[in-house]
Formats: sequence, structure tokens, C-alpha cells
Amino acid sequence: MEIKKDSSGALAFKGPLTVAHIESAHSQLEPLLDECIRETVLDLSMVDDIDISGLQLLYAIKKNIESEGVFRINTISPQVKEYVLLSGFEAILKEAT
Repeated sequence: MEIKKDSSGALAFKGPLTVAHIESAHSQLEPLLDECIRETVLDLSMVDDIDISGLQLLYAIKKNIESEGVFRINTISPQVKEYVLLSGFEAILKEAT
């Protein structure tokens, strides 16, 4: 899992967002989230696998950010979209249009 801020300021995730990668993702996210003052945008277009622990991480980010600012998911890969729909997280993690 690799997370970088892209040219638009979105946090771009690349690789699997599964239990085996959550610790790495969390440690990469902390300094990046500190830089996002009012709005946090996630780009999940390059996430090739996700499980419940990945969804829980996304939900935790959303809850944390929404208490002080705006949270959006800019783009989402087909694999993530399918898992979100199957898991019932679509009401929690809405893809921004």
C-alpha cells in the first residue's frame, strides 16, 4: 500500500487496502491527514483489493475528518466499489460526483 498526495491535493491510495496493509496505510496517512485542513479527498482508483479492515479505516478517516471539515471520495476502483456495495458500506462511504 502506498499513499501520496497528488497534484490536486487528493490522497491517492495505490495497492491493496487489506488487513495485511492497514498498519502501513495508517502510518502513511497520519502525516498526510495533518496537512488536510478543511477538506480531505481520497482517490481510491488504484486500490486493487480491499477487505473489511480497509473499509473500517476509510470509515474512521471519514468520521475524524467530518468532525472538523469535509470528506469526499473522488474516484473509486471497480473492485472497491463492488466490495462497498456487497458489504453495505455504500450509505457510509458515498462516492463524490
